[in-house]
Amino acid sequence: MEDGLVFEDFEGENRISRRTAPEFYRLYGRAVLLALREQGILSEEQAERCLEVWDGRD
Repeated sequence: MEDGLVFEDFEGENRISRRTAPEFYRLYGRAVLLALREQGILSEEQAERCLEVWDGRD
């Protein structure tokens, strides 16, 4: 399964935060962690632990 983001009906400048756009914020954070794993900055184990914490599964 691939994670992806799609902008729909975006107008103007909006601040993105956990409060204003929680789903976007969650997916963006996951994308950053997955990119760090893909680049070898995080090991598989580190990435999995980070994703668990990020998704609230800790």
